[in-house]
Amino acid sequence: MSVKDEQLQEIEALTSIYPDEITGLFFFILVIYLYFCIILYLQISTVLSEDPYPKFKLMIKPTTNDEDELRPFLLLEVQFHANYPEQSPEITIIDSANVDDISSFESEINKICEENLGMPVIFTLASHLSEQLSIQSENRQVRHQENLERKQREEEEAEQKRFEGTCVTVESFIKWKVKFDAERAELTKTIKIDDSESKKLTGRQLFEKDRSLYDSDIKFISGEGMFFFFFQIY
Repeated sequence: MSVKDEQLQEIEALTSIYPDEITGLFFFILVIYLYFCIILYLQISTVLSEDPYPKFKLMIKPTTNDEDELRPFLLLEVQFHANYPEQSPEITIIDSANVDDISSFESEINKICEENLGMPVIFTLASHLSEQLSIQSENRQVRHQENLERKQREEEEAEQKRFEGTCVTVESFIKWKVKFDAERAELTKTIKIDDSESKKLTGRQLFEKDRSLYDSDIKFISGEGMFFFFFQIY
């Protein structure tokens, strides 16, 4: 079997495995295999007279079916040549989303191609990259969940501290007791001073407190008191 025949068979297998992921090809009758008696319908990027070797795009997604907004993907552009599969095909990552490290995937592509020289490699490569994207997606979800749990835990701890007092030990209680007794003694002293000062009433306060003092002064000024006053002088 010629190199081109091998490539065409691989393309046919890929289009059946990845009917939605593989693009950039159009269906046409490529070759009639007389010894197989079948017609191969393939999608290729250009007319055979212009580019006899298949060129196509392949979308790589995680193996999981989660419809996550941050779900990663890789879009590969694959070009076969005259020496494939004895030599690696030309593979380029032309688009991606939510992928942590593109260079690591480029290294994986080169590694898988080198390990599979002489054999069709695209399906093996696509499966490997899909698994790597799944691992990356799962790790991202785990980190996201851990961040949510950590934030919730911090909020709960902060809320709990609002209702917690200071942990009391023997030393801290003695220190507090000494300070409390000193403040209490100072407060008692201040109250006694205020009481003693409050007992020294002014004249007005005395009159307001005892009405008889006011009446006695009136009598004194009106006569009896004045007569006695003058008698004492003279």
